[in-house]
Amino acid sequence: MKHRENAGFERAKRYFYIDALRVLAILLVFVYHVNMIFVAEWDWHIKADSTSNVLMEINYWMQFFRMPLLFFVSGFISCILLERLSAQRFALSRFKRLIIPTVIWTFVLVAPQIYFERKLEGAEFNYVEFYQSFLTFELWPAGNFHWLHLWFIPYLFAYNLLSIPVFRSIQRKKTEFSISHTKLSLCIAAFVCVAVTPYTFLSVRFPVTYDFINDYARHAQFIPFVLAGLFAYRFEPIMDYLEAKRVVLLRAAFLLIIIINVVRWNGWEPKALWDDWLSHPVSYFFILLLNVNSWMWVLAILGYGKRYLNKGSELLTYSNKAVYPFYILHQTVIVTVGYYVVQTNDGAVFKYMFILGACFVISMGIYHLYIRPFKSMRILFGSK
Repeated sequence: MKHRENAGFERAKRYFYIDALRVLAILLVFVYHVNMIFVAEWDWHIKADSTSNVLMEINYWMQFFRMPLLFFVSGFISCILLERLSAQRFALSRFKRLIIPTVIWTFVLVAPQIYFERKLEGAEFNYVEFYQSFLTFELWPAGNFHWLHLWFIPYLFAYNLLSIPVFRSIQRKKTEFSISHTKLSLCIAAFVCVAVTPYTFLSVRFPVTYDFINDYARHAQFIPFVLAGLFAYRFEPIMDYLEAKRVVLLRAAFLLIIIINVVRWNGWEPKALWDDWLSHPVSYFFILLLNVNSWMWVLAILGYGKRYLNKGSELLTYSNKAVYPFYILHQTVIVTVGYYVVQTNDGAVFKYMFILGACFVISMGIYHLYIRPFKSMRILFGSK
């Protein structure tokens, strides 16, 4: 086994693009959540009086790939870690970096988000009174307790544990193998078809809960992306193929999102056409199309990332260390700042630009000034 540096996730320089895509995905999550304050039609914790259908369309597009890309990258990174660590050390490391921060920051950083949401709804309690209701553990939105955006972290932990037996199984296979692009195309197409089928049927029967236990559809959506990351690391021709076919994949992704939006904008979605839309086979075909669209965007981004982002830099090293604490912090900062800004008389564009800029600076400032310099704080935020 080759020696691996401890200053990143790369086994060789070619894996810098994985770090870069991880950072990019978190930045997209940040922009997505800022947009949610101003997005028309969709509800969120803090909403401005003036909303935008354009931002709603941007978020609609981003939702296809922002979280799936993160789960793919997590599967890829799990393989790298599992080559260096035993299963027990890997699981313990993941527990320390994922579960402990989730528990701590749910009680410290999530509670203020729900507090400001309730205040904007007209609640008159102070924070002490609110926190007492938070500690009754009655789940949001009916109650005041939840982990909100931190849901991603325990899901990731569970998928990391799932990665252990999968990795050990494929580890027995030869890493080096030769396969034509035609056969690899068929293999990837078959994998995507198998991956999207369960979610297509589960998504209409099990709404998103983010409570982990009952979130069957989300698990069916995300786990295949984790598995794809495992396979992409273990069998290198997969990533070479995505890089070579990146333009084809991007064309497919663009075509699919255009078709989807033509259907949406003309009111041809199954839900809009039939009251009993689930009894029509074409409804499942449309949902299947949405899921395939998600895969095409993720695969295209991976191909372009491998081609153009495979370069190390001091900025990437810094960003890769900052991005996890940034994720933990960002939504609390957005909701807090947004609570005060949406109540001002300024124009919507100015509000949006201020929240976007101020929340990024505040989140990064907290990391740089109060987390990065102190080992104890880095441990609490799951950072090295």
